[in-house]
Amino acid sequence: MGKKSVRQRPLFSVAQVLVLLAVLATLFVALQLNQRAEAGRQVGSGQESLNNMVSFEETRQVELQATYAYVESDDFVAAYARDEAGQLLPGEKRVVPLIIEVTPTPPPPPPPTPDPAANAVPWQAWWQLLTDAPQPTR
Repeated sequence: MGKKSVRQRPLFSVAQVLVLLAVLATLFVALQLNQRAEAGRQVGSGQESLNNMVSFEETRQVELQATYAYVESDDFVAAYARDEAGQLLPGEKRVVPLIIEVTPTPPPPPPPTPDPAANAVPWQAWWQLLTDAPQPTR
């Protein structure tokens, strides 16, 4: 028997391959557009926090400049000389407060509360329960 050439049918037709390539290209373009849109949304998201940080640092800069101006002044030098270095102007006297540490004494214990049952007579308790009136005086 002779060889018959059996031609196999291709797995995909040319039209199917073209449709598949078109779908893949469309999917790729859609994903790229989605990434660009997301990047566009994130562009201004940190601007408010950045503005807050800048205003905080500007305020801090003003405070540091004020501190620097005070440290360079004669008032600071005089205060440092008196308080830290212990130097005095002519005619001034040094006053050093003495701290006396005293251990506090504990308060006296309160007097014991009197026990009404110690001096009570049984008829007085019954009188109180039955009449709800003050006890008669003797």
